[in-house]
Amino acid sequence: MRKPPSIKHVSWRDGRPRFQPGKTLRAEGFEGTNLCWPEEPPQGWTPAALQPGDKNAGRWFSRGEAVDWSDAFCKQRAKEAKAQSGPRPAPTRTAKFYTVGQLFDDWFKSTKFQLPTDKAELQRQVAAKNVYARKSVVDFKQKARVIEQHDPTLYASPVDALSQPVLFGLYEELVAKRGISTARGAIAVLSIALGWGKRRGKFTFRENLGVNPAQDLQMATPPPRIRFGTRTEIDTLIAVADHIGVPECGDMTMLGVWSGQRQGDRLALEDFGLIKGRRHFRQAKTGAIVAVLEAPELERRLAASAERRRAAKAEALLGAEAEDRPAIERRFKRVILNEHLDRRFNKCFWRPFEGQTYSHVFAKVRDIGVKGIRAENGVDWIIKPCKTLADFQEPDLRDTAVTWLALAGCTIPEICAITGHSLTSATRVLKHYLAVHPEMADTAIRKMVAWYDAGGETEFGI
Repeated sequence: MRKPPSIKHVSWRDGRPRFQPGKTLRAEGFEGTNLCWPEEPPQGWTPAALQPGDKNAGRWFSRGEAVDWSDAFCKQRAKEAKAQSGPRPAPTRTAKFYTVGQLFDDWFKSTKFQLPTDKAELQRQVAAKNVYARKSVVDFKQKARVIEQHDPTLYASPVDALSQPVLFGLYEELVAKRGISTARGAIAVLSIALGWGKRRGKFTFRENLGVNPAQDLQMATPPPRIRFGTRTEIDTLIAVADHIGVPECGDMTMLGVWSGQRQGDRLALEDFGLIKGRRHFRQAKTGAIVAVLEAPELERRLAASAERRRAAKAEALLGAEAEDRPAIERRFKRVILNEHLDRRFNKCFWRPFEGQTYSHVFAKVRDIGVKGIRAENGVDWIIKPCKTLADFQEPDLRDTAVTWLALAGCTIPEICAITGHSLTSATRVLKHYLAVHPEMADTAIRKMVAWYDAGGETEFGI
């Protein structure tokens, strides 16, 4: 006799149907159940209403009723599974092309951007060129945003579709809207990213014959900034800083003029005192030594700074553990510390400047210097307005040092010995900054007259 077809989840014993859960269903808590009607079924009751675990004692299901029950049980299981899994996610599309945006995302996730939190380790990693410097990371990401905001279509385009004409068009548009400096910076950062991606085989520059399309665009060089400070401007900056309670900004201004060091280097200088008449500084980040003959103006500023921090240093050392004292001593060797009063704690913490804090302080001092400071009577001036400061920038202090040294008759090697410029860079600075100063022309003529009056000869061997 032909065996009847099986019914899912139903087994037969002596012609009687029974729900027989498998291993998976038993693990979910289902129990074996006789497929029977209730002894007194409610009105409208059907076999589909039987739940696993029910103890009905009425008549057994027929084969047809067992099939109906099995179908209902399977449908209920499928409905519950769908409800638990939630809405079906939309199928993901595999990107057919590697876009500029993907390139920047991958580049920013690379090890070059994973900066150690420990400052000493970060310094070692940057020196070994394993990671980028923190300022470079900020600049690279900012330039990438410039490209994304200016041309979203290009940002979403395949890298292999880029060509030199396309990127030169991007450069020209950025020059028109954002200026030469921003345009050059954005293209330069894109070029670095493209080189990084090409070396890792992410694209081939197919449309540009395998050559980085951001190279050799013959971008214009921005005109040199011709700006150095006058004595009135420098005096105004220092006076304003002292008057509004940020004397460290006055110290930075004086240090910039009389040492010619960059802003970042000045913020990181440590004072090691006078040695043979020269003030010796060490750059906290690089360890480089800067030794300059101390000018009286700078000497007075440094002495006043030491006096301001004397009590704070003593207090810090008094409450410190022995192992913390060296770090405190070194912190107070810093020439410049943030003397801002934190109103939350009514206390100055005497910490080095971080981020862009000092730049904001300098900008505030400069803006006040432009407007001047009136006396309480509203008529007299405590500090007269200095309108020419409106376009003065902190880096101009370094150029001011170069200019003043040259006006004082220093040679280029002498200037380089103080400021740290190379001979080439110092010559370039002097070319742009001193050629516009009439006193330099007067000095040159006086030297020529003196040479001529002394019987100077133009022939060799006479």
